[in-house]
Amino acid sequence: MLAYFCFLEQLLVSKMGTGAIAISLPFSCVLGLLSSMTSSTMVKSRFIWIYASVQFALVVLFAHIFYSVVHVQAVLSILLATFAGFGVVMCGSSILVEVFRWRRRWQALSEQQQLHGPQTANTPRSGSVTQPVVQNQQN
Repeated sequence: MLAYFCFLEQLLVSKMGTGAIAISLPFSCVLGLLSSMTSSTMVKSRFIWIYASVQFALVVLFAHIFYSVVHVQAVLSILLATFAGFGVVMCGSSILVEVFRWRRRWQALSEQQQLHGPQTANTPRSGSVTQPVVQNQQN
């Protein structure tokens, strides 16, 4: 929460002055709570710090882009940055999980083929029906 507060205060103080604390404090509390909840539920415990760090970095990046470059209002830029940062990290995490699952299955299949030979890979599974492929040939 403190990191989000410091970031938001630094981002908003140049244009809003002392009124930046009125926006920074509630948003930093909500962002810190959401960040810790998503970090602890989306990844294994040994990857929580990596996930949370990437998430924070993306929220900071998107907030700077929306507030400084695009010149969106402060509250809206924080909300958009939160959705964008959290969304990108969640999607990236899900994609990585699926890639590693696919890789693990691919390695298991190749090991099975090496142990039992290539003929077991082409045999149909029980309960599956193979149908001949019919091609239309035009002269």
